[in-house]
Amino acid sequence: MPVYIPYILTGKWEFGKGPWKLWLLLDNLMCTASSFNIALISYDRYLSVTKAVSYRILQRMTSKTVIMMGAIWVFAFLLYGPAIIIWEYVAGCSIVPDDECYPEFIYNWYFTLCASVFEFFISLISIAYFNFHIFQNIQKCL
Repeated sequence: MPVYIPYILTGKWEFGKGPWKLWLLLDNLMCTASSFNIALISYDRYLSVTKAVSYRILQRMTSKTVIMMGAIWVFAFLLYGPAIIIWEYVAGCSIVPDDECYPEFIYNWYFTLCASVFEFFISLISIAYFNFHIFQNIQKCL
């Protein structure tokens, strides 16, 4: 955030292309990983409620948890990382002026739509699914 505040206030990116790409990469990575982590937390809660007995055994396997959390970050990077890093090379030129900071793919609605669907809507559907089944399971117990 502190790096982006001067850009918001002045409307000009003063740090150059390298920090610009690093900022975009980190910004998109953190947002995407956050969305995926919420889905992973919902999945974990789903297992703890619907499969309580086997969940205790799974809970002791920290390596599986670490792998799943690592996979979240890898998937989050793969969604936007390559596009941010190599888009201008694949397209042949950069469309972003040197004093601005936004992704090269911002005007490519195909990519933006597909990435948004994968990042938000699939997460939303999975979170809704897990929470609905948690709710149903709790209702059965009452």
